[in-house]
Amino acid sequence: MDRSSERLCVPEGSKNQPRSEYRYPSPPDCADPTCDHRWSRTSSAKSDGATNITIEVGTPREFDRSIHPDEVLRTKPLAIALALVCGLIGLVLRYLVREYANSDAFQFLIPWYAFARDHGLGGLAEAFTNYTPFYSYLLLIAAPFDWLGQPLSLVKTISAIFELGCATVVAQMVWRSTKVPLRASLAFCAIWLAPTVLFNGPMWGQADSIWTFFVLVSVATFMRNRNGVLPFAAACSVKAQGVFLGPFVLGMLLRRKIHPAWLAAIPGVYAILAIPVLVAGRSLVSVLGIYLGQANTYHQLNMNAANAWVLAGGTPYSAGVAIGLVLATASGLALSIFIAQSKRTGPEFILLVACASLILMPYLLPKMHERYFYGFELASIGLACINLRYLPFAVIAQVDGVLSYLAFDRGITMGLLPAALCNTALVFYLVLDLRHGESASRQPSLAWLGFIASMTGLFSYLLFAGESLNVSPAYLLAASLSAAMTLLLLKESRRVSADGATSSR
Repeated sequence: MDRSSERLCVPEGSKNQPRSEYRYPSPPDCADPTCDHRWSRTSSAKSDGATNITIEVGTPREFDRSIHPDEVLRTKPLAIALALVCGLIGLVLRYLVREYANSDAFQFLIPWYAFARDHGLGGLAEAFTNYTPFYSYLLLIAAPFDWLGQPLSLVKTISAIFELGCATVVAQMVWRSTKVPLRASLAFCAIWLAPTVLFNGPMWGQADSIWTFFVLVSVATFMRNRNGVLPFAAACSVKAQGVFLGPFVLGMLLRRKIHPAWLAAIPGVYAILAIPVLVAGRSLVSVLGIYLGQANTYHQLNMNAANAWVLAGGTPYSAGVAIGLVLATASGLALSIFIAQSKRTGPEFILLVACASLILMPYLLPKMHERYFYGFELASIGLACINLRYLPFAVIAQVDGVLSYLAFDRGITMGLLPAALCNTALVFYLVLDLRHGESASRQPSLAWLGFIASMTGLFSYLLFAGESLNVSPAYLLAASLSAAMTLLLLKESRRVSADGATSSR
């Protein structure tokens, strides 16, 4: 068998498309860092007049042998057992914090649920939440189970269902890309037990898992070489934060020459989901003005998000909003064009550019909350499970997310500066990786040690200092070390992996 090429039968009209656009199913080695060889597979096209072409498939390096079916069967029971154990642990943790409540819960979530429970379907005529109609439907679905627990517990159950959906979708991404059961199981467990996920839904009862679920479904659909516009439109119809994936979706439409009329699905899905509330008697102006009302709720450039506006806090509000919108739009268009023109292929690349879209938008846009990096935090876990070289990205994202959540939950705002600096390093190296991606996955142990030690010191200082705003020498040292070690970890990870790829060639 020739191990240097892969034969595919492709219709004549498809020969000029980018390779990954017609290759299905995607070969596992295009994204799986578990082999150090080249492989071949023969697949015949189903259409008439097919022509054989030869494609060379490069593989990431980590192990010196391929994943054989027998090995998959041996590791599958372990993967299933790990998922079941972590699933149970996640349920226990969610049960333990079911009554935890913050100001948002008392001011918004509990009154919303109570209104839905007391008024039933007739309540749809009223704007009893400041979310889109989809969330109102979920509250109405939960209301008949009021006898099972407290209102906040039922609200949190809604989020938990979509958290489970997010974990399942990412596990499917990893499985389809690697065919390694243990990696898929680890992806499921990492998301189900991720610190930011536990903060967002189980503790706060927030709904970010809902829009993120549809965002991840959209990315997974594109990774399977299908059109993912409809789930993206659903994400935008749930919460405005779904638009963070917009540059990625536009880039994929341009890349695959999908008709731009598909973009009409975004307002179309929103209109379809709004039909029940319109029939119930809610005004059209009220339904169409939901996102505008949300945008005018707060007048601050930063709402505890670890983004660029932590570093530019002195900017006037009006000027900051304009600058942020321009920067985000320009960067989003640049990313879309890059996706459309890039010659890189495979599911790993698709997930990588999706991650870039999900971090660039909340990083550059003003008025962002600490929760708005949720989509990137989950997608980066999937990327790390596909290629271990991206493990620092996923870990750093979780650390920065927790620092941001502490700013709202405990009033420890001093953690936002180091978190913003670390996210700046993440954005820089993610963009750099898009231009010069490598496929090795060795991790620098000394950089990991420095990162863990510095972050432990930073968290210890912040928790000890509490809500104090005293910029002491100890704080400056802890913040500087954490940012420096984050930069070193990302730099060393990329440099070592590049060196490893160069030597293997």
